[in-house]
Amino acid sequence: MTFVERTLELASRRNIRSSRDLWLYVGRMTIYIATLTAVVTGVQARAQDPATIVLSMIGAAVACAILAIPITWEFGRMYLDLWQATQSLHTLARTDLQTGLLNNRTFVALIEERLEAGHEVALLLGDLDRFKAINDRHGHPKGDEVIAAVGGVMRDLFAAPIPIGRMGGEEFAVAIDCPFSDPDANLRHCEAFADELRKRIGAIRIETEAKTIAPTISIGIARSTDVEGFSELYARADKALYVAKAAGRNRVVDESAVDIVEPARRDGSEPADVRVLREAIQRF
Repeated sequence: MTFVERTLELASRRNIRSSRDLWLYVGRMTIYIATLTAVVTGVQARAQDPATIVLSMIGAAVACAILAIPITWEFGRMYLDLWQATQSLHTLARTDLQTGLLNNRTFVALIEERLEAGHEVALLLGDLDRFKAINDRHGHPKGDEVIAAVGGVMRDLFAAPIPIGRMGGEEFAVAIDCPFSDPDANLRHCEAFADELRKRIGAIRIETEAKTIAPTISIGIARSTDVEGFSELYARADKALYVAKAAGRNRVVDESAVDIVEPARRDGSEPADVRVLREAIQRF
């Protein structure tokens, strides 16, 4: 880096991201201006004796520093406000206002990136049960409270950088990594997360004048093995979600459960839960 570049870096406002950065900017700029003023004053007073030159340089530097502080503060504050406004716009473009979760477009883009990078992920697609009835019976403000509460539960359960999104309306999605080489282990891993989410949402209580709202959620799971993109992964999770709804709601259904229903029925080993799923699939 050349001397000119280093000098310009002292006055840079690109790294003002906090109040501390603002004060550092003010300090750098004030020293820079005061030093420049002192040098110019020294050059102009070069015909004087050394003591006079030094006193003139110090006086000019101090006076200039006092005058420069409010000016540099205002410029720095303007740059900080501009950066904060830019960050706010960036956040608004990426997130859902009601829940603070990723919006549909951002969530899909992140999952597409993971799939293209070769990561195996599981899509947990959830939909609140009978949410329209909540809005109709208790009003949209209470419905909004339910949506916000669900978003809070999801943020508490899934730590960053796990993508959590609101796909629209009362539909939510989470994409978790499949960390095991064994498909059965990945299945248990995903179902454990999904069932914990179902239980936590089932524990939400929103008080109203008439009665307490106790929302539930149905969740479908699909894993990204041999999928071409997000659309296919979403369609598979959506099918599992539909089956969960048709089978009675407030439950978790993995795509593999949809696939094993017919073989179980044919060999006569169909337990009650598989029979419920089969009947739901027939309706599907």
